[in-house]
Amino acid sequence: MAFSAEENAAIRETLLREARHCAVTLGLRKTSVEQLTEAAGISKGLFYKYFASKELLFFEVLEDIHSEVYQVAEQALEEGKDLPPDERIANVLLTACSRLSEIGAMKFIEEDSAYLLRRIPAQVKAEHYHSDEVHIRDLLEESPRGGIALAAATIRGLILTVSHQEQIGALYPQVLETLTRGACEELFPRT
Repeated sequence: MAFSAEENAAIRETLLREARHCAVTLGLRKTSVEQLTEAAGISKGLFYKYFASKELLFFEVLEDIHSEVYQVAEQALEEGKDLPPDERIANVLLTACSRLSEIGAMKFIEEDSAYLLRRIPAQVKAEHYHSDEVHIRDLLEESPRGGIALAAATIRGLILTVSHQEQIGALYPQVLETLTRGACEELFPRT
C-alpha cells in the first residue's frame, strides 16, 4: 500500500513526536522501534523507509531540541541588544535554561547524546553536528575575559544545573540566576 505525500509527512511527524516524547521520558536505549511504530500505526519494516535507524531518528530529535533552544537564545539576544554584555548574555542563558527545563530534555541530553553521537555515521555527524562552543561563539558578540573556551565551559556548567533542580530544591530559580549573573559579570566585566 502506497502512502500519499501528506500521509508520509504525517507518519514521519508522528515518529518524530513519539521519539521526542520517549527521549524525555524513557531515553533512547529504553525505547524500542516497536513502540515508535505502534504510535505511528505502521509496521516495523516500514519504519526504515522513514529513518535508516532508531539512532538517526533520535539524532533528528536531538537536533530539533538544540534548534529550539538556540532559537529562543537568539531571540533573547536580539531582545536584549541594548543591554550591557553581562546582562544580555545572562538573560540569554536564563532563557535557554528555562526552555530546557520546560521541555524536560536535559536527561536525554546528558544520558543519551554521547551514546547517540557514537552510533550515528561519521558523515551525518560531520554534516549536522556542531559542538556547543561553535554555537556559543555565534551568540557572543564580544570576547569574554578568559576566552571562548572558558565561556563555553562555564555556560555548559550553568546549563547542567537544569538537571539538578530537584537536588537544589525550591531555591533553584534564584540559585541559577545568581550563578548565571555572577558568571556573566566575571566573563563580561563592565568597563
